[in-house]
Amino acid sequence: MKSLTLISLALMACQGEPPAKPSKDLDAKDPRSVLEHAAYNTRTQKSYETKFKARLTTSGAPLDYEGRCVWVYPGVLFVHYTASGGDEKMIVRTSAKDAWVFHALANQWATADEIGMPGAGRGIQNPDEVLSVVARHSGSAKLVKPGVVELTFSGDDIENIMKEQASKGSFDWKESSATLLLTVDAENRLQQFTCDATLKSTSKDVKEKLRYTAEVALVGYNGARELKFTDEKKREIPLSKDMKASIESVLK
Repeated sequence: MKSLTLISLALMACQGEPPAKPSKDLDAKDPRSVLEHAAYNTRTQKSYETKFKARLTTSGAPLDYEGRCVWVYPGVLFVHYTASGGDEKMIVRTSAKDAWVFHALANQWATADEIGMPGAGRGIQNPDEVLSVVARHSGSAKLVKPGVVELTFSGDDIENIMKEQASKGSFDWKESSATLLLTVDAENRLQQFTCDATLKSTSKDVKEKLRYTAEVALVGYNGARELKFTDEKKREIPLSKDMKASIESVLK
């Protein structure tokens, strides 16, 4: 079930690339233009804060996730979420390879690889990555109504998007599909997006398809520059020296 947990945390995973400025002026009636400008306008903000919730429905009880994140330009991410059963995670990611997760039992930060969570702070937890993906896969985009764009993914598209998260061979991509709905604000920045996906597992023990849903809402722009993490006694959890150095190297 480990691969399923990774999927439930990050459906649309792909390391974000530097935002490319649209070559043409915004055409509010062209869904691809709306996406390109929304991606650029959002990804070039100094910072933004989001809240998110997600659910993975399997044959057993659904797995729920709820949390928030702060993203700081050009690429520092702070994430705090709680999953079903009270599983709490605090994450800081500064690059494709550098991420840390707080280990509650050891009462210290560990790298994502050390704690067995290489996908921490990726995908649905990281709107910058989602925007990077949709800006490059906008061929299926259609305008639902002014300011609302829908994209559908299937087959190879999903495999390309999911390759950073899913264990190799764990899903039948040709039998999987996903729909992403993005809403922009008056300044053509991301306001919220939802995801609804059906995934076909290759495991013999999983007969039915899995359903994954997620909703991400932008709380504010250019306000918060970090998340303050606290323990069960509400005491602040300081970042390690390595984490601080990595953050400073990205933000300098």
